Order: sequence, then C-alpha cells, then structure tokens
Amino acid sequence: MKIEQKMQAATELVEIFATNAGAVYQCDRKNRLMVKFAGSLIILKVDAFLRLNKALESIDLASMATRTDRAADLEVISVFGCDRCYVLTLPELYAFQDLLAGARFALELNSMLHECLSALPA
Repeated sequence: MKIEQKMQAATELVEIFATNAGAVYQCDRKNRLMVKFAGSLIILKVDAFLRLNKALESIDLASMATRTDRAADLEVISVFGCDRCYVLTLPELYAFQDLLAGARFALELNSMLHECLSALPA
C-alpha cells in the first residue's frame, strides 16, 4: 500500500510536526502515530515511538562524524514495536533526530497545555 493510500485510510490525522525530511501525524481514533520519513510511512504505538526516539537520541552523531573507518557514517536502527529497520547515513540521522525530537516536544507541550486547561475551574 502506498503512503498516500495509508494516509487516506486514516481519516483522523493531525500533523504533529513536519520538516523537509518528513512528518509525524497523530491518529486520535486509533491512538497511533504515523511517521513519514525516508520514503516510507510507519504506524507506531506511542511507546514504540518513544523507543525509536530514545534509540536515535542514544547515537553519538559527533563521534560518527569524526570517525574515519569505512562504516562510520552508517547506523542501523531497529526497535521493538516498529516493523521497519532503518539504515541511515549521518545526514539522514540528523534529519530523523530533528523530526522525532520536534514531534516529541509538540506532543509533550500539547499534553502540558491539556493538563493546565483541565485544571481550570469551569
């Protein structure tokens, strides 16, 4: 199924965060996040999204950039709950980290705003 077909199938999508490299959408109906990156769309539960974000954050990009061995600029990323394995170059890792970090920030901000608004007297 193509990316456009998957996105049309999910009618309740809200764009959480987007960059030139991709976008993250939220489906409230199914409580899932959709990550569009590197020509593919993956559908994740929130906990799998957080594991993927944590896996990316744990990669030392500065160290990768300074290494000179042959495979220094490639990283394989696979996490439990994600049906896709990413093999990314250093620039792709930067872009993916930026995308997921921005989406996580937007989700956390939205959650904090919801808590504050819920605490207000009616």
